[in-house]
Amino acid sequence: MAKFERYLSKELLESLGKLTENRRGPTNWWQDVLASKDLLIAIRAGYLNIYAQGQSVFKIGSSTSTGVDKAGNPLVELHYKYLLKPSLPAGKEYVRFDGNEFHMGGKELDPAKIVQTKYTPAETVRELAAAARTYSGAEKQGVHEIARRNPSVIDLEIAFTKTDADGKQSAPRIDLAALHDSGGKILVRFYEAKLASDPRLRQNSKGKPEIVDQMQKYDDFLRNNERDIREAYVNVCRNLAALGKATRLVKAVCTSPKRLSIDTSVKLLVFGYDQDHLHQDSLFRKRIDFLKKDAKLAGRIFSSGQPKFNLEKLK
Repeated sequence: MAKFERYLSKELLESLGKLTENRRGPTNWWQDVLASKDLLIAIRAGYLNIYAQGQSVFKIGSSTSTGVDKAGNPLVELHYKYLLKPSLPAGKEYVRFDGNEFHMGGKELDPAKIVQTKYTPAETVRELAAAARTYSGAEKQGVHEIARRNPSVIDLEIAFTKTDADGKQSAPRIDLAALHDSGGKILVRFYEAKLASDPRLRQNSKGKPEIVDQMQKYDDFLRNNERDIREAYVNVCRNLAALGKATRLVKAVCTSPKRLSIDTSVKLLVFGYDQDHLHQDSLFRKRIDFLKKDAKLAGRIFSSGQPKFNLEKLK
C-alpha cells in the first residue's frame, strides 16, 4: 500500500516564495491565487491542488520531481476546460458557422474573446474560479462553502489509497480535514459530506445504508495508517506556514509538532434540505434518526439545511 504523504520540495517552496515577495508592478498569478477568497489550497505529495467549488483548477508542482523547471519556475498545469471564459454577456454565447469558418458578431472568431490565452492580473484567476462552478455539483459546492467558512480546514478531497488482496488499488476520497484544539492536543479531524438526497444515506436491500460501511472503511484506514497520517499533517502545517497561510493552530503545530494527533473517528456532515424535510414523518427525518441510532455512527452525524457548519462548535 502506498504511504500516505504530504510535502512540498524545498525548491518549489522557494520558487513560490519568490513569487509571493515580488511586489513590483501588477500582481502575479500566484499572488492572485493566495489573495482569492474563491480558491482553496490543498497540499499533496510533492504538489499543490488549487480548488474552486470542489474542482481542482490548478496543479502546481510534481509528484516525481522537484516541481520546478530548469529556470526555477513552478510547474503548473490545468485542464483546458477551465480556460473557457464564463463571463460572456447573455445572448453572446453562440457563434455562427458558414460551413467553413466560425464567426462572432459578424467577424471571424477571435479565440481570445472566449478562451483565456494569457494571464491578466486580477482577472484571469477570478475567471478560472468562476469557470470551475460550471462543472461543479451541489455537493462539491457545499464542501467548498464549508471549507471557506472554516479556516481550520487544512485539506480537501483526501485520497485514502489502499491495495486489496488481489493487488488492485482504490482511492476513496474523504471531503475535509480540519485542525481542532483539544486541550493539550491538536487534532486532525476528518469529515465526510453528503447531500440529504444522497442514496447512500438510505437503507439498501440488506437494510443497511451504504454510508455505514463507507465510514467504517475510513476509520480503519486512519487507524492502520495513523503514524504516517500524523507525519503528513505535520508537514502540511509546516508547508502552509512557509506559504504564508498559517492559522493559530497551524503555527502551534509548527512550534510543537508532538501536540498533533489524529482523530480516527470520521464525522458525517449532511446538508441540502428545507423545513419540510424536518417534519417528524418525513423520509429524511426517518433516515437521519435511523443513522443516528446505528452504534457505529452514534454521535458522529451533524445536519444542517445549508452547508454553514461551524466545525469548531460540533460536539
